[in-house]
Amino acid sequence: MNTKYSLIFFNCLIYLSFLVGFFLKENSAGGGEIDFAHIYNNIILFKNYEFSEIDWVKYESSSLPIYYLIINYLGIFNLKYLELFNLIISFSVIFIFYNILVLLKKKNKLNVENYILFSISSLVLLSPYFRTSTFWILEENIGYLFMLLSIYFALKSQSKINFISSIFFACLAFYSRQSYAFVILIVFFYYYNFSNIFAFRNFVLIILFSVFLIPSLYFFYQWNGLIPPYAALDRTIKFQLVNLPIIFSICLFYLIPFIILEDKIRILNFIKVKKIIIVISLFCLFFLFYENIKTSDVYYDIKLGGGIIYKLTFHLNTIIQDFNHQKILFILISWLGFLSILYYASRSLNLTIFFLIFLIIFSSANIIFQEYFDPMIFILILIFYKMTDTKCNFTHLFLILCGYKSTLLISNIIYYYKIVN
Repeated sequence: MNTKYSLIFFNCLIYLSFLVGFFLKENSAGGGEIDFAHIYNNIILFKNYEFSEIDWVKYESSSLPIYYLIINYLGIFNLKYLELFNLIISFSVIFIFYNILVLLKKKNKLNVENYILFSISSLVLLSPYFRTSTFWILEENIGYLFMLLSIYFALKSQSKINFISSIFFACLAFYSRQSYAFVILIVFFYYYNFSNIFAFRNFVLIILFSVFLIPSLYFFYQWNGLIPPYAALDRTIKFQLVNLPIIFSICLFYLIPFIILEDKIRILNFIKVKKIIIVISLFCLFFLFYENIKTSDVYYDIKLGGGIIYKLTFHLNTIIQDFNHQKILFILISWLGFLSILYYASRSLNLTIFFLIFLIIFSSANIIFQEYFDPMIFILILIFYKMTDTKCNFTHLFLILCGYKSTLLISNIIYYYKIVN
């Protein structure tokens, strides 16, 4: 079968599955129905009170409230309209993502057809977390839209309107979720002129970011911290060492398909250059993490969060029964995740910023959920690395990612509908 028609067939299946999931209220992330109750509470809170009169103790979210402010401004309170609104946001994410890939194709003079790039951008629709956020009117997807709009305007041209738009949408991404601070840093470093720190554009850049971010101080003042009072009850900001191997393992899970297609010479060169770090890091991870992975923590005891590799290692492992042996296996996997992060961070400053900010933020979170990284890693690796890789076979990349993501989606559906329930 012709490659083009094969991809059209796969695309039809992807969009059909997404629409079927939409009408059936699929909950492949597991927490859709629970999170919906919190989200709808917030929507009604903003509907019933003037902004200045909102009791933030009743605000059931850990994020800044741009999503609810937009819904309130548009007056969308009917559930059917809210579902349609979120569906439009999700398809807009795909549209902007596709246009970014096309821009990068032209910029880097890649030999890849646009229909292949469209197919790759459509893979976001296979993410269990992106799907659940869409179907249950959750707040995550609007952050992806703002993030991608910021990147799109930065790449489009150096015009004044694109310059301002990129900064504006980077700040809106932050207002959708504080962890999107990495978008602000990426845009800042993209535009900042380090060769002339007194350049007029640097001055304008700092002023614009300062002006657009000033409103966030109001929320942090009202909350007496970086997160709302409701979230602060069980999400105190405190460094937790056990979070690091979990972050490494989740990142590895999403980097595996990219590693499979990676140029093996690049990987071998990386190993040669970093061999001392590779060896030392293994011993360091065992020394740091072995005693911090416990049966008494929330990941093991309550079986909440931790990511798919953690669950496969500790909760669904029928081969290795001994907990200490499971810990050794998990640390080894996390070590591979650490090396994968190190490898891709070394390929791009933007990826370095992303991984660093996420490590800083989520190492201090109470619980790590896989949804924080999906489809984020997939999107950013493509934009900041693969779309600069002239050796990449994008058809093969699509097929591997499609198979990988389809397997994850099906596994999630089986896990949450059959095993958990």
